[in-house]
Amino acid sequence: MKSGLIGLLLILLCTTAQAHHSFVAHFDMQSQIEVRGTVVDFKLRSPHSSLIVDGISYIDGVAQGDEVQRWEVESMATSGMRRMGVNAESFVPGQSITIIGNPNREPGYRFINSSFFITEDGTRFSFSERAEYESVDSDVLASYSGMEKLAGRWSSRGGFGTGMLLPLNERGRQAWEDYDPKLSPANSCEPMNFPDMFNAPYLFDLSFDDNTAVLYNEAWEITRRVPLNGQPVRPRLDGLFGVVRATMDGATLVLESGGYIPSRWGLGSATQKLGGGNDMPSSARKTLVERFSVSDDGQVLTYEYTLKDPIYLTSAYSDSHQLFRVADDTPLYGYDCEIEAAAMFSRTPGDASLQIGE
Repeated sequence: MKSGLIGLLLILLCTTAQAHHSFVAHFDMQSQIEVRGTVVDFKLRSPHSSLIVDGISYIDGVAQGDEVQRWEVESMATSGMRRMGVNAESFVPGQSITIIGNPNREPGYRFINSSFFITEDGTRFSFSERAEYESVDSDVLASYSGMEKLAGRWSSRGGFGTGMLLPLNERGRQAWEDYDPKLSPANSCEPMNFPDMFNAPYLFDLSFDDNTAVLYNEAWEITRRVPLNGQPVRPRLDGLFGVVRATMDGATLVLESGGYIPSRWGLGSATQKLGGGNDMPSSARKTLVERFSVSDDGQVLTYEYTLKDPIYLTSAYSDSHQLFRVADDTPLYGYDCEIEAAAMFSRTPGDASLQIGE
């Protein structure tokens, strides 16, 4: 590859990678590695798909040796892979493949990250080159009003944090600084919580059914069905998402929730905006107010929230996040979190090799 193309690919890889998980701690986002070899195993899964390849690595087009070695590759969740054209049969054992990605920060650790693959017939699968979502014509939306205008399928472009935004008290600061990636719920398939869920780069679906708001987050396949009469409900029986009440304030949907069970990343995830690089735990005293409103042209959904937890925060924290309308028939993909895939979040050289086959 020519140096100009390599530089462009590096920028694109860094841009898309930050939306996936805390890459900076594990992978060198300022460097690029190319592996040319043969597929041994491929698993399309969440939160991280994986490839095992026997091949030779190249840096700036120069082979780093002539001996074939085994490489393990972490990639995107099922939804991200499917949106760049990958399905479960795209990479099969024995197939020649070129992988362009970011090397591990641990010298000699042949576990890399990539969202760019080229198969032997020249087919390119790249998240940065994926097709854009189909939009909805503004003339169609002009006839919508009230809840009809609020309903739809929406895309979050993701929000990655590089510093702590929440107003932490002393206990909160200590909890944040004591973060251990190996103890993160990211390793064990516990869903990310609200409001940071909306900072993840997935689709969100909002509909209304028999005076009930139905909120569906593609990440972890979370559904919250909440009556609009203020009746409290538990979206999940264990209380992970609290007890929620919903009302309409004019054309704005308002959710008020409390009664959460404590979580190691209940206020913010290391992988998203509110964690700022570390998981931020929540207590049973966490409360959350969420407001959903739509722009006059119906194309932008504004998600506003106020988050409180007196155990870890000195005061309430309020912010907003925009999501963008996509066609109602835009595919939603399953999440089906798998433990081995989840545990790649904090993988180190001392961990077991990825399994081959089922």
